[in-house]
Amino acid sequence: MIDRIAILGGSSVYIPEFVLSLVSHNVNVKEVVLIGREGPKLPLVAAFCQRLMDKSGFPGRIIGTTDVCEGVRNAKYVINHIRVGGMPARQRDEVLPPKFGMIGDETLGAGGCANALRTLPVVLQHAELIEQTNPGVIFINLTNPTGIVVEALSKYTRLNVIGVCDLPGTYVRRVSEILRVPPEELQVDYVGLNHLGWIQDVKLDGKSRMERVLDQLEHHKEDGFDHELVQLFRMIPTHTVGLFFHQDAILKKQLACARSRAEILHEAEQQILKLYDDVTLTEIPELTRARNAVWYEETIIPLLQTLEEKQDRESILCVRNEGAIRDLPEDCSVEVPVRVGKQGLEPRRIGDCPRFLKGLFHSVKESDRLIVEAVKHRSYESALQALTVNPLVPSLDAARAFLDRIIREESIELH
Repeated sequence: MIDRIAILGGSSVYIPEFVLSLVSHNVNVKEVVLIGREGPKLPLVAAFCQRLMDKSGFPGRIIGTTDVCEGVRNAKYVINHIRVGGMPARQRDEVLPPKFGMIGDETLGAGGCANALRTLPVVLQHAELIEQTNPGVIFINLTNPTGIVVEALSKYTRLNVIGVCDLPGTYVRRVSEILRVPPEELQVDYVGLNHLGWIQDVKLDGKSRMERVLDQLEHHKEDGFDHELVQLFRMIPTHTVGLFFHQDAILKKQLACARSRAEILHEAEQQILKLYDDVTLTEIPELTRARNAVWYEETIIPLLQTLEEKQDRESILCVRNEGAIRDLPEDCSVEVPVRVGKQGLEPRRIGDCPRFLKGLFHSVKESDRLIVEAVKHRSYESALQALTVNPLVPSLDAARAFLDRIIREESIELH
């Protein structure tokens, strides 16, 4: 039995899907504490979550609070779900970079750096309070940019931090469907950074099945795969890798797009909140489900179950490197297979980074390191360096113009 799970950013309209996943998978928890800001969202979401539990007959209790210390007290797990600035901030990350000739994204490139500049100060402040109140808690991070957040927390806090993303598991399941075997029967050699991951090999009963998967992808154009990159490098990338290898085409598409993904989600959020305000609503509305938030059902719940069962199981997670990818810094964050069990977290030793990815990975990690330092020291120079060396930023001039713009628009304090 889990006494308490605390969720930072607990007023998200998608939290009810997490609560329903807890119920449907019979994850026994006494209290789920939703930690959010003052305003109408938190009580609406908390009340709806309690109605979902009550209807199911699940004995758990939903608590809404604006007090971080009180919310995390006695929690076994803290799930970081905050989005600093809400969907309007994500919209800026997606829409503003293309105006400077750069791909817009909330996790990678210029948008990811902007997101980190506004998000890390809040996350680190929360982490300090959690360390004071409940230092032994397991901190599960969903907040983007995940790789940068995990790296900052691993370097500057003593918290036990795990970063999670649905993309690796999604691609493992797609490969398992090609091989027609359950995903848990596969051993997947996965090497990556958050949102920059590749499947190098797939083994079944100790034997590689990668050629069979590649042959299937060559002759049958399965949806969701970047067939050009698969054919060129004989590895399977997650779809976000395409931002680095198809920059011109993606930028052109973004510039021609009338509405950003964030704008669509923001409008949906407003409508969802109106639905939650109906005290007779006791089922997840279709508008909430439309986002297809699989990260609860397919990533967070299995991780909680593994941690609770204390049985060794491997998952692809974002963690401190510690030599998992030998030629990347020990203290950077990476996304690799991790053995989760009685002994805690044990990243699998992947070896060296594939040669064609080495330069890209080092550039991304140096950009991540510099943006963390920019936040820690409020350094304009470090922020500018982080943008300039980032592979999705074309020039120093573009980096400086973009940085100056977000500093003005978001009142970011750098010197």
